[in-house]
Amino acid sequence: MTEYLDILDDEGNVIGQASQEEVYEKKHGHRIVHVLVINPKTREVYLQQRAETKSFLPGYYCTSAGGHVHAGETYEQAAKRELYEEIGLGTPVREVHRFVFEADSHKRFIALFVTTATEGFDFKDKEVAAGGFYPLDAALALVDTGEKIHPQLDPCLHWLHQNQDAVFVQVGN
Repeated sequence: MTEYLDILDDEGNVIGQASQEEVYEKKHGHRIVHVLVINPKTREVYLQQRAETKSFLPGYYCTSAGGHVHAGETYEQAAKRELYEEIGLGTPVREVHRFVFEADSHKRFIALFVTTATEGFDFKDKEVAAGGFYPLDAALALVDTGEKIHPQLDPCLHWLHQNQDAVFVQVGN
C-alpha cells in the first residue's frame, strides 16, 4: 500500500501531499515523530533495534518508536500509532521537543514525545528485532560510537540528556 505524506515548506507549513517514494526522491520536507519510552525511577530509556528485514537501516538502533506522519495526521496521532505498531504500547504520549533534522539537503520536521512503561512490549509487526532499557549515559555512549545508529537518535537522546531532570521529574508524577 502506498503511504502518503504531507509536503512541508521551509517553515513547516503543509503545502501538498505526495507518496513517500516521491517525498524522498524529490527531497520534500516532511514530518517525522520519535517516541522515547522512559523509566523515571531508574532514569533509563528504551531503545529498539530495527529488524534486519527493514529496507532502511536494518539492524540499527533507534528511538523506542518512530516514523512518518501520514498525510492529514497530527504529530500526536502518528506518535501513538507508531508506538503501538512498533512495540505494542498504548500508553499516553507527551510532546517535549521539536526540531528540524537536515541531511543531504532534505529537511525532516521532527516532534519528540516521551511516555513511560516498564512492560507490555510486543513486536508483532516484525519491524523491531529487539529492544531494551539503557541507563541514559550508556545509551549516549552507544550513540556516540556512531555504529549502527539511526542518525535521528543522536539529537533525540542528546536533547533528553540535556533536559533529563525536567523530563524525568515531569513524567514520574
